[in-house]
Parts: sequence; structure tokens; C-alpha cells
Amino acid sequence: MTAIVFLAMPLTVAFARTVIFDSALMFFIVVALVSFHRAIGERSSRWSLVAWAAMGLAMITKGPVTFVLVLFVVIPYAWRRKALGVVFPIFGLVLFAAVIAPWVWGVSQVVPEFLRYILVTETAERMATKALQRTGPPWYFVPYLVGGALPWSIVALFSWRAFRKRDDALLFVLLWLLVPFVFFSISQSKRPQYILPLMPAVALLVARIWEEARTRAAAIVVAFFGGVLLVAPLYFHRTKMKPEVAAVADDVAVALGIAFLLGGIVALFAKRRELVLIALSIPVLALPALADPLMRALGERRSTKSFIAELRPYLTPRTEVIGVEAFTGSMAFYLRRPITIVSEDGSELTSNYILRRYERYIANPASPLKPLPYFERSLASNAPRVYVLRNRDARRRALLESRGWRLVADGAHHVAYAR
Repeated sequence: MTAIVFLAMPLTVAFARTVIFDSALMFFIVVALVSFHRAIGERSSRWSLVAWAAMGLAMITKGPVTFVLVLFVVIPYAWRRKALGVVFPIFGLVLFAAVIAPWVWGVSQVVPEFLRYILVTETAERMATKALQRTGPPWYFVPYLVGGALPWSIVALFSWRAFRKRDDALLFVLLWLLVPFVFFSISQSKRPQYILPLMPAVALLVARIWEEARTRAAAIVVAFFGGVLLVAPLYFHRTKMKPEVAAVADDVAVALGIAFLLGGIVALFAKRRELVLIALSIPVLALPALADPLMRALGERRSTKSFIAELRPYLTPRTEVIGVEAFTGSMAFYLRRPITIVSEDGSELTSNYILRRYERYIANPASPLKPLPYFERSLASNAPRVYVLRNRDARRRALLESRGWRLVADGAHHVAYAR
């Protein structure tokens, strides 16, 4: 049941279809927490070895936040169970070091200041300061936790009486849920994906209390969403949807509306707990299939695949591709060649590391990152090149056109010019 509930959560569905490290982090965190729980329950250090190995993999996936997500949960639970010694076996610590040391050493050979960057910039500054500009109010994660775990968050909230019983397993799950949530809420760095490792805890919690759970409110919420989706097409024409999105929005909204409305109604009136579980699960589980046309339309608009296909006939092996304050990862992926990036600060690369070392990179003649004056200097050269610009960059587009460059590719967000 925990697996079904976990899979039937909007946040799980969303990030299962997103290329992001947090999904891998969540996996290793779950392995570590479940292993530590077994180790404490069985007084067996063998399970702690598994946990420390998983923590090592989590560490090289996302960094020191691993300690918060695992040890801050496990230590108070182990202290209550008088089993702290089981959590810290010598061989476990050695195994943890063995997992992370080769990776840290290898990266440090290429980037000598790597450790300082990870520990200071990406950990201390991210959590304690607003330097990375990812801050938010203390209640930032509340809607993401409630909405991302729907309808199960509603089930848990309306079944609070079930939490009063003395149950060590329930205590462990509550610690798993509350400790990271409080930590991230007071942290200065906030992003929705940070609470992804909390979704398995919500699933375990709901499965633990299911026989006593109150599901009526959750069923009403699901049915309400279904009703909203069914009437939404009546108002879509008043919004500024892009044509490719508008073409499929009505059908997707109606299909999802029917699924949510039927699921909510069945869950509201069903007597058997198994049928309630199915009815609450299916609408969210159906999201990827029913919303596929909309996701494809959005993907087509966000991706540069079609744009690069338009551009490719104008490229030769010697052609330099220059992105003038215009670059995305998918552009590099589909081009399969280096891109010279003209930028004021390197922000197009979406890397905090590069952003803080911009001056160093532009000072290196071999670097593909160039300062803004490079654009106009390059216009004096007759070497074969293609310029990629943001489609709203009117000044540079006018400059290129005035010098005989012609538009050869026009995408949702970028344009390309060649001679």
C-alpha cells in the first residue's frame, strides 16, 4: 500500500518525469532510513553498513544535506530505543568514507577548490544566507507538501487522532516527515524538490493508519478538482495560451476532470477500504497518460529540438555557433557540438559555480564563455558562424539584419541568423 500511495502523489509523478538529482537523492535516503530502522529494531550493525553505504551515495549525489535528512531523524529515534551504538559502527563509517573518498579526490584533481565550494557556498551559504537568491517565507513548503501529496495529505490531516497511539514505527515516520520539513522551512534556500524525500514518509504514514483513516474529506477534494477541471475549458479562451497548448488543453482538462470526479465520487460512497484506495489512487496515477498531449505540447515549446532541426542545414563542421545571452542545455544536447556563449555574467549556464567564477572563465582564451563585447568584435570576422539570440532581443536582431544576416531558424524562445 505504501508503494501505491507513494506513486499516486503529484510531486512524485512530476519529478519522476524530470531530470534532476533529487530523485536519486530520495532513493538513497529511503535506503538509509529503512536500513537504520531495521538496524535499530534488530540491534544489528549489518543493516547500519547498508545505511552508511547509501548515505555515501547520497552524499556524492547532493552533498552534506544527507546528514540532516538521515542522521537528524535517526539519532533521536535511536536514543529513545537506547540503540545509538548500533547507528555508528566503525565499519559503517569506514564504508561511508570508502564510497565518497575516490569521487571527492577525482573531482578535486580537476577543481581544486571543490570542497570549499561545496561546504561553504552550496551548504553553509545556501542554508544560512540569501546569497543564492532562493529564499522564501517559513511556510513556503506547506502548499508543496499538502498539494504534492494530495489526496493523501488530506487523509493524514483528517486522521490525526490515529497518531496518538504509542507506536515506535509511527514515531520514526513522523520524525522522518517533521525534522527535514522544519529544517528546510527555516533554511534560506527553498525549492519544491527539496521535500521530495518526505513523500515516502507521507506514504508510510498513510499506510500505517489506513484502517483508522478518515477519507471523506480527501474524496470531496478529489471530486472538487474533477469538477473544476470539467468547467475549466469554458474559461480557457480568456487566457493567453500558446496555440500548441490551447489545441490540446480542452481535451486534457475534460479527461482529467472525469477521472478525478469519478474517483472522488467512488471514494466518497464506497464501503470497502480497498475500493477507496483504488478510487483515490487512479486519478493521480492516470495523470501521465491523460496529460500526455499537454505535456508533449509544453515539451515541444520548451525544448529546442525543432529549433535545432531548422538550424542544422546551415551548419558545417567549421561553423561556430555563438549564443548571445541565449543558451539552454537542450540546445547543446541536440547540436552535439561546442557553443560559444556570450554573456554578461554566465547566468545562462544556471550554475552557481560558474556564476561566481565568471571573470576567471572569460579571461581564459580557450573558454567558450565570452564577455558581451565579443559579439560585436566577432561581426568583423568572415569565419563561418551562426548567431543564436533570444527572439525578443530586438536590438541585436536589427543589427544583424542591417549587416546582411538572415533569419534561418525561429523557435519559441530563440532565433538564429546565418549568412
